Amino acid sequence: MSRPDSEATPPLQEMDPLFSIGSVARITELSEATLRVWERRYGFPRPARSAGRHRLYSQQAVIQLQWVKLRIDEGMQAHRAIDALQQTPRATAVATTLQMALPPPTKAQDVGLAALQQQLYATLLAYDGAGAARLIEEAASRYPMATVILEMIRPTLSSIGDAWHAGQTDVTTEHFATNFLRHALVDIMRTSPSAYQVSPVVLACAPGELHEGSLLILGALLRQSRWPVVYLGQTLPLSDVPMLVQMVEPALIVFVAMSDETALALADWPHWLPHQAANRSVHLPLIGYGGRAFTETPSLVGRTPGTLLGWTLDEGFARIHRLLLSLNAIGE
Repeated sequence: MSRPDSEATPPLQEMDPLFSIGSVARITELSEATLRVWERRYGFPRPARSAGRHRLYSQQAVIQLQWVKLRIDEGMQAHRAIDALQQTPRATAVATTLQMALPPPTKAQDVGLAALQQQLYATLLAYDGAGAARLIEEAASRYPMATVILEMIRPTLSSIGDAWHAGQTDVTTEHFATNFLRHALVDIMRTSPSAYQVSPVVLACAPGELHEGSLLILGALLRQSRWPVVYLGQTLPLSDVPMLVQMVEPALIVFVAMSDETALALADWPHWLPHQAANRSVHLPLIGYGGRAFTETPSLVGRTPGTLLGWTLDEGFARIHRLLLSLNAIGE
């Protein structure tokens, strides 16, 4: 399914100046002094001024600064990086900058992070929520949050589930540990950097689906990449989708199904959306899906309308990221 036109998803563009110089310094990892020197010496960036004469930067300016910072990190001198920015198509600059937000490719886990992950697992089994929170905070101070999500929280969530299935832990312990990690992921979504001002991604479990661990991880990764997310969680009735589309106008709705039963229930979603197409003021979102149901029973893919986003969570995140880049790229 494709979007009828580009109006459904506002492009990343020059927007009202919203960011203070302190916020920009934190986002770009460029000092406030550097930003002032570049403005004076190179005329870049060109912030607006508040009524109190404080500098205010647009989202586009932040993206351009991130692009320049990336070039400097690669060894280019600052003035040459700023000159290069003026010669770079804006869409290319944005795509390159946003790729910085992608978590690193899966690789052998860092020894220090592996140790923290094992401590987190043991701490949760001991019902020590405060200790678990401290471990995640420590990891976040040493590693990118996307890495903490993928290499600390995700394997711990998986290990807790495996231990319960193997009879190595009881239901009470499993509930405590998984609820703690769910809340941690929700908190990461809540405290992630401000989102780009584009149409959001809706994340929901298929009708009847209660397992939302992978969906929470996906939401946290997308928010760390600064994509706006409307997180709905467990068992979304398909009858609610038309109102959701009308109210939220999402760019993409992502469903997760972990069992054959919930995947088959999801297959009926087109029944609830056709009438929206007649309303020119409401544009249909892309519909994507994934989850263990499709991995274990690939034949379900042929019975489910929409787009399989990937066989793994990592593939799904990468594809969603590319789709959003494509939908929101800046033209010349």
